[in-house]
Amino acid sequence: MRYIDSIKTFDIDDRIRILKSYLTENPRDGIGAYRYLSHLYVLKNDYKEAEEILKNGIEKNPENLWLQLELGDFYFFTVQDVKRAEEVYKGIFSHFKEPQKSTLSPYRYVLKRLTTIAYNNGNVDEATEFYRLFYEIEPSDFYASDFIKYASLLLKNGNFELAKKVVEVGIKTHPKNRELKEFANQYLGFNYDVYNNSQKSTIEKIPVKTPLIKEDDNLIEIIKQYALPYARNGDIITISSCVAAIAEGRIYPVDSIKVSKLARFISRFVNQESIPFGGAAPLANPYAMQIAIEEAGVLRIVMGFLLGAIGKVFGLNGVFYKVAGEQSALIDDPPAAIPPYDYYIIPGPIDSNKLAKRIRDVIGFEVAIVDANELG
Repeated sequence: MRYIDSIKTFDIDDRIRILKSYLTENPRDGIGAYRYLSHLYVLKNDYKEAEEILKNGIEKNPENLWLQLELGDFYFFTVQDVKRAEEVYKGIFSHFKEPQKSTLSPYRYVLKRLTTIAYNNGNVDEATEFYRLFYEIEPSDFYASDFIKYASLLLKNGNFELAKKVVEVGIKTHPKNRELKEFANQYLGFNYDVYNNSQKSTIEKIPVKTPLIKEDDNLIEIIKQYALPYARNGDIITISSCVAAIAEGRIYPVDSIKVSKLARFISRFVNQESIPFGGAAPLANPYAMQIAIEEAGVLRIVMGFLLGAIGKVFGLNGVFYKVAGEQSALIDDPPAAIPPYDYYIIPGPIDSNKLAKRIRDVIGFEVAIVDANELG
């Protein structure tokens, strides 16, 4: 994983040459090197070679479903060939004989994509079945929009009672989501207070729709094009720390991470409780803990672990993160990000403060890099 990081400052052709040589010697390296080499060809607009790199990786590693998922995502998100993507996703899905709840299995990520494709294609029966399977594993990436879509499919199939149950679970999971409550009131006979006074704020939050922000995208240019037209004097431009990290290329597919014994040991002491449709704490995942160790260093993580344990005895929370540092708190584990980055471990930006100041100096507005999941 860090091998790829070490060459990211090189010229793109040098990176390609180095990675090709590396994969010749290490053909079973897994998703990391194949994915990044394919990405480099995408940057050069050589989509055919980018595709061939992934196919070659699959040929060398036929049992690696993550590489197959990467190929499906290449078709779906990069070249927007939905039909070929669907074929790949269904091929992966056929490997599973029973549901898999683990976030370290490709199962949920394939289901996420298949529900989207079937729903967008208007295939009611197939979309309903995929949504049923996805819903039953209670994944944290079952968004408010997914609850609405699944309920609408159930209504089309005449299953009113199950649609009500699904929406009730959705509102319990996303209590601030107005669209869910409006759907419940309009189609299911509920009477939720959509404009609850307790949710009102003197601060106006303006969500800005952008294209999917990808690895190596120019964040400043995206902000100029999509956010600045809405900005007014005194506004603050906020950027998700996860999105900022993706643009910096700080993304690590789980298959590329070599988990140490230390990471496995310490992660066991993080709260392992997994909330239905909410997931568990990121560092309960040993893969995320491994990234924390590599970001903060062994000493800070071990000290944070020991002092955190002492702090808990005295009722003090958050000691681990204070000692281990900002990066340990910013790490997102699967499936925190939206596809195609939902099976990646994503730390925060290299330096959030410097990044915010650099963007501010260019666009002329105050900028905040935020780690926030739901703002209402």
